[in-house]
Amino acid sequence: MPCDTGAVRRYTHLDRVLLPLAAYAVAARLRELEACAAQVEDLTEACAIAAEVSTIQTEAADEAGIDRRAGG
Repeated sequence: MPCDTGAVRRYTHLDRVLLPLAAYAVAARLRELEACAAQVEDLTEACAIAAEVSTIQTEAADEAGIDRRAGG
């Protein structure tokens, strides 16, 4: 069965475009959270910010194949 090289090229191109965009969006969100954390005075809001940062870090570690429980 022949490989559709056009489809492979389109996928590779999308991968090159979408991955940096996703990384940029995550970095932007982390900057927003950092700015909010610097000004927050409410403990509940601070906990919500910390939880979101933790979720982002966990997802990034999972995607990178890093086992955070082992200190890696």
